[in-house]
Amino acid sequence: TPAPTPAPTPAPTPAPTPAPTPAPTPAPTPAPSPEPTPEPSPGTYNVAGALGVEGPFALDSDLNSDDYENVTNNFTNRAQFLDTASTLLGWVGGEDDVDLYQVIAGPGRINLELTMVNHDGNPGNTNNNVDLDMFVVDDQENTNNVGGTYAKVETAYIPAGEGDIYYVVIDHYRVDNSVPSAYVLTQTPTFASTSEQKDAAARANADFNLDEILIAKKPAFNRSGLNQTENELTQEIGDSDGGLVNMSLVELEKIAGLGDDQDYTSTFRTNFPDAYKKGRYMKAISVLSERSPNLFIEPSWQRYIQVESFSPDPRYDTYQWWNFDVVNIPEALDIIGQEVKPVNVAVLDSGSPFSIDPAYAGSIFDTQWGWDMEDNDPLADDEEFTTGSFSHGTHVGSTISMLNDGIDGNGMAARVTPLRVCYQNGCGPTYAAYLYLNGDANDSGTNFAQRSNGQKLHSMNMSYGGSGGSATSSSCLKLGELADKGVLIASSSGNGGIGSIGWPSACPKVYAVGATNGTDRRSSYSSTNEYVAFSAPGGEYSDWNADGVDDLVYAYAYVNSSVQTNNNGNPMIGAQGTSMASPHGAGFLGLIKYYYEDIVKPFESNASLPTSLTYVEVDKMLAANLLTNDVNKEARPNDSVARPGWDEHLGYGIIDLHKAIQAIDSFQDGYFTSFDTLPYYEGPSVVTLTSQDSYQGQFTITPSGAAGEGFNDVTYTYQSEFLDVEANGLNFTVKKQDDYDWAGWVNTTILFDFPLVEGADLPFDGYELLSVGVNVIFNVIGEAYDINFPALRARLLDTNGVPVAQVTSAIIDGQGNFVFTSIEPGTYRMVIGSDINGDNSWGGPGEMSGSSANFEITDSNVSDLSITLSPELAGAINNAPVITSSPFTDAYVNQLYFYGVRANDEDGDLLSYSIELVNRENGTTADFLSISSNGAVTGTPREDDVGEYDASIIVSDGVDAAVQEFILTVNE
Repeated sequence: TPAPTPAPTPAPTPAPTPAPTPAPTPAPTPAPSPEPTPEPSPGTYNVAGALGVEGPFALDSDLNSDDYENVTNNFTNRAQFLDTASTLLGWVGGEDDVDLYQVIAGPGRINLELTMVNHDGNPGNTNNNVDLDMFVVDDQENTNNVGGTYAKVETAYIPAGEGDIYYVVIDHYRVDNSVPSAYVLTQTPTFASTSEQKDAAARANADFNLDEILIAKKPAFNRSGLNQTENELTQEIGDSDGGLVNMSLVELEKIAGLGDDQDYTSTFRTNFPDAYKKGRYMKAISVLSERSPNLFIEPSWQRYIQVESFSPDPRYDTYQWWNFDVVNIPEALDIIGQEVKPVNVAVLDSGSPFSIDPAYAGSIFDTQWGWDMEDNDPLADDEEFTTGSFSHGTHVGSTISMLNDGIDGNGMAARVTPLRVCYQNGCGPTYAAYLYLNGDANDSGTNFAQRSNGQKLHSMNMSYGGSGGSATSSSCLKLGELADKGVLIASSSGNGGIGSIGWPSACPKVYAVGATNGTDRRSSYSSTNEYVAFSAPGGEYSDWNADGVDDLVYAYAYVNSSVQTNNNGNPMIGAQGTSMASPHGAGFLGLIKYYYEDIVKPFESNASLPTSLTYVEVDKMLAANLLTNDVNKEARPNDSVARPGWDEHLGYGIIDLHKAIQAIDSFQDGYFTSFDTLPYYEGPSVVTLTSQDSYQGQFTITPSGAAGEGFNDVTYTYQSEFLDVEANGLNFTVKKQDDYDWAGWVNTTILFDFPLVEGADLPFDGYELLSVGVNVIFNVIGEAYDINFPALRARLLDTNGVPVAQVTSAIIDGQGNFVFTSIEPGTYRMVIGSDINGDNSWGGPGEMSGSSANFEITDSNVSDLSITLSPELAGAINNAPVITSSPFTDAYVNQLYFYGVRANDEDGDLLSYSIELVNRENGTTADFLSISSNGAVTGTPREDDVGEYDASIIVSDGVDAAVQEFILTVNE
């Protein structure tokens, strides 16, 4: 038997390939050793310290200085990125006639202020002042807002919208002159802005008609005192007290006297021609406003109907009355009756249904009292209604005035006076409608009081708005006059979502109404801002409560022929929007006014109560939690953030008509005896902590009426990460946490709750006090690290402001240092500045500047100075004094020496004079000469004063100084 074949010997397993030996980590490149500081001369000392830049900060990438590497930012594809909240220092002039910056929007509006340096503050000085305009355009190059006047400071804003891209364009407008200038651009969140900043930003909105302006007489209008411009403008409105005037841009520019731009060329005009026209329009408006103290001259801002589109579907067209249940209208009508009341609500909208239509028969539209402001005739019919289009005015009006007659659906038992101001989604002659309702002269030649034979107007509704406006505008002031007469005014807050602000809802005496959906949450489109007063059902194209029907507001909206053809004969049409919420608010306000003034009349048994329920009383009732339900007081599914008390989403909450009637009954039964003693707490809406006050502030929570000990307790909560709060009774001290040092704005709330004590006497079951939130804001200033200033000039000044030493320094990546050598003992301060505009000014307005406090050198070096540079915002460049006289260089023993110093100052500053005499032989100071406050040098040398002296005459304007040095010889 042959031996078995042996198994093959396996190949040896190769050893694993060793991993490559990593290259040794190189030692870090050592930072370059600074040059050693030279030893000071005997008897003198060095002064040194660190430099930084206050941040966040940005520097224009194309400046007028050879010290900087200039990179153009003149086009959208070359725009310089600008961080949120950063302060910007820039320069324009010569061929650099525009700067573009790209910004990314956040959840809230950011207000922008552009301050020009070479501008004396007089907008009429167009020959000598630089003129920079600021435009904010979106990523499609549509102009959003414009700061385009002749003022020293222009205002604009970055709209709210997380992640949206905008471009801030700084245009050097050179029609009147070509003066160059540095500028400073600051960004401030709306929550930290002043009311003036907010108002100015709102006026910058560019959504206006270029071929119209609004001209209106101011309350103190006096025809006999008009100037030429005012006479010319009042001719445009005839006998009316105001209104829209058709005027082309060319005509507007001519009457304003703007410079001829026919042959004017600029980078901005070439690349943004439409924005340029808007800038010229705003410039003309600003000029005419300045020249017309007796008139309002305003843009014709666009106003839009605020309804969200909805595609009809048969399964959704079954109307639902969730919206009436939410505000407890059925319970209220059980008390006051469902029949139509003499409650008159003016509805400014697209008009009413035609009188032959079932929508008209099923509602109460008092067309005989209204007016068509669009066509200026007495028939306020909605022209879109007859064409089969959605009638916004019919839907809004019938929400208020639909009859409770067992047919179709229910209404609020009120009447509607229609005023047609809207057409095809736009609303124009709204101001004329305000004049009509207020009894002022207007194009109709009549007014509400005349046409209604003196009927009371209880409330009014404006389901329209736009982003341009102002609290001091003609519209807001006229609406204020109506409110002062007792008309309660509701307006849709807007469909812009988070952080959006609309007008006229933001007017001071107007109630901005937010929208809610079927689960009592804010509808996703409903605007949030500081002006939202309360909320009401506005609907949402969704089914939050899972009942198979969309949470929409249903009312009449189509002509009957369309209803029969396209909607299976069902006249109830669903819609969503703050346009749908606002009529709930207007009807609610009208009904509570009627119930107080005409049904309960508590003032008949208590003469101290007012006979009219105005916005003053309604404001107090809202604060006392008598008119709304605070549905946001606790976190809920799909709304995880609790917002107790008033908040920017729903205001004071959702209106509750049944609760309001109970509250008014409490005046009748004597529980409430005055609107001034209703129970609620007041506190400041905002407390601002500043670095100047060591980030510390104080405030007080004040109770009203029964609120306080025996009625309720007081508790409060806050985020300890940001704040430290100490209480002394109802007085509170708040300060930033010592260890919180993250740079940027903080906006946080101290929330006060007021739980009722057991056994407290309440006006009605279920009553609660509203929580109060105090917003605390502060801005921690950080340092900017990604910034370079390759050339800075530092000066050491004595107590007279006289430079004694000067060095050049730099900041690289946000850090730098400086050193002065061989400085004699004494008191000094250090100043440092940039020269971005290349004029050798080194600091001052339009430059980066920094300075130290006074410090003293005694017997050692000073090495701990720390200077933070920031751009100077205000004022004009200071011009140093100039000495124009020549001194007498010889004096004689026992003879009077006199030298009259002549100096002038281009800025007209008050000058101060001083003199120093140092003996050239022994270095001692001499006192035989003195100088008066007007520059007269006098004195009589003595025998022991013979010799030569280094004489210095110092003339200071408080900022800079001129020094005249000469050798004075005292002779025998």
